[in-house]
Amino acid sequence: MSKIITFTIDPKTGEVESSMAGWKGKGCHAVQDAFTKALGGETLVDKKLPEYNSTVTKSVCVTR
Repeated sequence: MSKIITFTIDPKTGEVESSMAGWKGKGCHAVQDAFTKALGGETLVDKKLPEYNSTVTKSVCVTR
């Protein structure tokens, strides 16, 4: 499976929501942490979807 990162930016608040698919286990957190650091923000919401504990993960994180 391909690794996919989707960013959605709220133009009013500047909040960035990232949705990540294709990483196994905690691998998505390492990638998300790198993006959060690059954006100079902090993670406000970290929602693990059911796929988190499967072979392929999908995670949604909101960064401000």
